Amino acid sequence: MERSIPVIQRQLEQNGDQISHLVYDVRIIGNIDQSLGLLERICVTVPGIKIIVVTEGLSTDSAFMKDILTLVPAEQIVSDHGAELKRVLNAMLCDAGLISEDNTSNNTPLLEEPPPVDEPPPAPPASTVEVIPPSQVDRETARAHLVLPKPRLRGRNATTIAVCGAGHRIGTTTQAMQLCLYVKAMGYKAAVIEMSVSSLTPYTQISDEVVLFDEKHFRIEGTDIYNDKTCILATKTKYDYLILDYGAFGELSEVADYLRNDILVAVCGAKPSEVDLVSDILRVDNGTIHYVFSFVPQRDRDDILKSMSPFDVRTYFAGWTPDYFLYSGNDELYGYITGQLKAKETVQKKGGLKWPFGRKRK
Repeated sequence: MERSIPVIQRQLEQNGDQISHLVYDVRIIGNIDQSLGLLERICVTVPGIKIIVVTEGLSTDSAFMKDILTLVPAEQIVSDHGAELKRVLNAMLCDAGLISEDNTSNNTPLLEEPPPVDEPPPAPPASTVEVIPPSQVDRETARAHLVLPKPRLRGRNATTIAVCGAGHRIGTTTQAMQLCLYVKAMGYKAAVIEMSVSSLTPYTQISDEVVLFDEKHFRIEGTDIYNDKTCILATKTKYDYLILDYGAFGELSEVADYLRNDILVAVCGAKPSEVDLVSDILRVDNGTIHYVFSFVPQRDRDDILKSMSPFDVRTYFAGWTPDYFLYSGNDELYGYITGQLKAKETVQKKGGLKWPFGRKRK
């Protein structure tokens, strides 16, 4: 079974819409810091999943347990794989309507494992490869897969990522949301701001999980969204990153306003009617715009890269994302886009030791 952090992370995020419940043993990976880091990320990138955390071997008053309690409710934490896990999982499945209560009271345990089947021993590997046990991998190496460099802040101002589309219905809002989810998955505070005056804020029409704070600010499936560009000044001190959704490039009232942001992204399409629209953006490219093409078959990508020369070094392809509130797990793509930021120097603070995930150990 593959237990590497990147593989497990990618499998869960790419198949998150097919998973309703997850039993997560924090000791299964081997390194507790890595395991908790992955759990923290899953809670952000796959918000709809119900997680039961197995903490067998962990002391109830340990710092690790305190971290777990900040991620999942106490009633979803069990200390062993036996009857307690079966009881909690059966109760959650009943609440979700996936099983009936009659099944849980049956004399045959619902989660009874089938008897082991004799299998032939695996064939020896063709060559000897040195494998480092997960327990010997240091925490910093493991977290390198998960941590985005600290944003380069001017004072307390957030880093702004401006996203525009070459045209309408081309995936601009999807990419803005995916960038926001990526940054949040890396452990930073982020929000989406609708900059287009013609925006109808479609988010509330496709999800019931909406919390309204006021007429301009709401939270949907865990992500803060502002539907008025005037909110940018007030929010710059509240977040590490602001993802600005400018809508269609052709409708920008002031192109300079888009170009003055820290990171620039243009979402493009490969249809004949969409290709010509990209040229308008290329004419104002100041050497920093990243081009993301949506809905492009693999067979057509080489031709697009050739047509984008010399901008092909900043041209990327995004996969199909049917639910943009669910992170696609494409760290490579969004890492390229945000990778121009340099790591912020760590400032040593007094008053306690820094604990995993940015909390102080008590």
